[in-house]
Amino acid sequence: MAGHTVGAGTNPLEGAALGMSLLESFAKSGAALTIATTHHGELKTLKYSNEVFENACMEFDEVNLKPTYKILWGIPGRSNAINIAERLGLPSSVVDDARELYGAGSAQIDEVITDMECIKKKYGDLLQEAQNNLTESKNLYEKLLLARRNIIEHGRRQRLRKVQEVANAATTARSNLHQKGRELRASTIEYTSPSAIDRMQRAGINSNNRTTAGKKDLMALRRQISSTSDISQPQSEEPLFPTVGDTVYVSSFGKKATVLGVEPSKDEVIVRVGSIKLKLKFTDIMR
Repeated sequence: MAGHTVGAGTNPLEGAALGMSLLESFAKSGAALTIATTHHGELKTLKYSNEVFENACMEFDEVNLKPTYKILWGIPGRSNAINIAERLGLPSSVVDDARELYGAGSAQIDEVITDMECIKKKYGDLLQEAQNNLTESKNLYEKLLLARRNIIEHGRRQRLRKVQEVANAATTARSNLHQKGRELRASTIEYTSPSAIDRMQRAGINSNNRTTAGKKDLMALRRQISSTSDISQPQSEEPLFPTVGDTVYVSSFGKKATVLGVEPSKDEVIVRVGSIKLKLKFTDIMR
């Protein structure tokens, strides 16, 4: 429901009283939303005696003398007739007399309304600034979360890379160590076998530059090797690799173990320590 200039066209006091009574009757009857426009100042006080009422006004630009078409909720409107008349060039004496006739009380009310408008505007500006700051804070918070996740992920990747580098280095070192061990065992077998001595002897016999001292040294070396049980009885020498059923010592456990299987090509042996079955490198066991 809309009412335009409630209580107009009659004595202002009577019109104001009639308008207030009419609006209060609407409120008591539970009427739908009612919008009433008026210049009666008394109607503006209904808000302070009954909470179902609310004041509002249209903002007016006094500098440019035109409305801004913005609704200001909670602020009662005020008349700008005297100010507009002054801006339009009405003689100052007439304007001053009008202000005097209008009364100091009404002027004070207008000042209060003006102050309320200023406070309302400042509040709106502060509210907008607070909303902007809140939005900026949310954006900054999201950026900080993203930066934190990136730092954590970067640290995780760096740790994984370091672990992989150490693992690769350990694998390479272990492989080199095993290769050196195989080469050492192979060279030991080659240079201590009787066939190697025979080859050395034949090479000495076929040489045109052999000497008696060289022959004596060669024969002495052969007698020395032949005198040992390992060379004279090759069938009894200790095998290079453990065999199934052998008992070995696992240094990492500090216990003895039984050999279940041997894989010479991989330098690996399968053992049982108690009830545990393990696959170990030859370097991890002792016979």
